[in-house]
Amino acid sequence: MSTEPQNPLLFGMDMQRFKALGIIDPRSKHALEAFDHHEFSSAERLFFKLWGSDLNSGIFQPGQKIAERGEHAVFGYVVISGTVETTDAQGKKCLFGPGSVFGMAEGMADVVYAWDAVAKTVVTTKLIPLDRALREVRRFNSGLKGICRFTTMRVLKLKAPPATLS
Repeated sequence: MSTEPQNPLLFGMDMQRFKALGIIDPRSKHALEAFDHHEFSSAERLFFKLWGSDLNSGIFQPGQKIAERGEHAVFGYVVISGTVETTDAQGKKCLFGPGSVFGMAEGMADVVYAWDAVAKTVVTTKLIPLDRALREVRRFNSGLKGICRFTTMRVLKLKAPPATLS
């Protein structure tokens, strides 16, 4: 008998909260006022800022491959809307919704993807250029750099810090 869950894991932000507050455009005056007057978690605040950032957007159609196992990451992807499904070499699937980030750890560690990522619905992302992100991280103070190093190691299940973040 399999112990695998029937539904794949879903990582994502509860967009109903933003919709309930009338936030559709994070750059609108209404959205900025809501941001100032409501309590948001740190994850919601980070998503809100990335959603409204001037980072380039990527739009992917259902079935379109976003990342391929064995390739090097060029961008970190922040899912703004839609659903992305990843599948690893053993066939394990995970779903990523709004607020999810993928590809950042691989890019920070300069390792290849261990999974394929495919758009399940129309997906809008914010693209974080990893070469630029790595340059920025190298200029961080030791505390912030340590957080990036620890997070990358945890996500990729590394036993030692990657040389790129030393």
